[in-house]
Amino acid sequence: MQTAFAAGDTATSQVEVKLQPGKTEKPVDPIVPNEDPNEPSGETGNVGLLTIDNVTPFEFGLHDLTEETENFSVITKHPNVQVSDRRGEGQGWALQVGLSAFSDAKEKDKVLKGAELVIPEGQLQTTAGNVSKKPEEFAVKLEADGKSTATLMQADQDSGMGSWADVLNSKEIKLSVPAGNYSGEYSATLSFSLVDAPTK
Repeated sequence: MQTAFAAGDTATSQVEVKLQPGKTEKPVDPIVPNEDPNEPSGETGNVGLLTIDNVTPFEFGLHDLTEETENFSVITKHPNVQVSDRRGEGQGWALQVGLSAFSDAKEKDKVLKGAELVIPEGQLQTTAGNVSKKPEEFAVKLEADGKSTATLMQADQDSGMGSWADVLNSKEIKLSVPAGNYSGEYSATLSFSLVDAPTK
């Protein structure tokens, strides 16, 4: 049975909230924390409304040279890259990555020739309750020449808001080293840049 209301027995009220871009005084914590004290932290310490928060170093360990091209998997346990967008306007963004040449720790002019790094398409993680559309993640292949760049993650308009981590499978991150290279202790630099709009 429906209840009859007399005139003057109903009313309405407004519910209001104002939202502004997030605070920028402190860095955003990693979604995937580094729980191994033996592994270096990837936290960048960046602050701002659009930030790269975490870039896990890739460690490939010690290997023997052979007569063939070898593909090594990363031994880092939880490699990931994290971006936060606290602008609150949904403009989108793109995370690009490039790879320098691998140079020897003792002889800087000695480099790995023909080396390539493959970063697979990862699995996205975000903070609990995030209602934003997710960004896209991409598999990339980078030549170790300091020239090639690729888009690793991209948020189109109205997506990728909040914090997003591209969590990578260690077994699928591959460093390809051709035969004929010199022995040595090599390192290279992965350079990440964040563009404040989609690029693809």
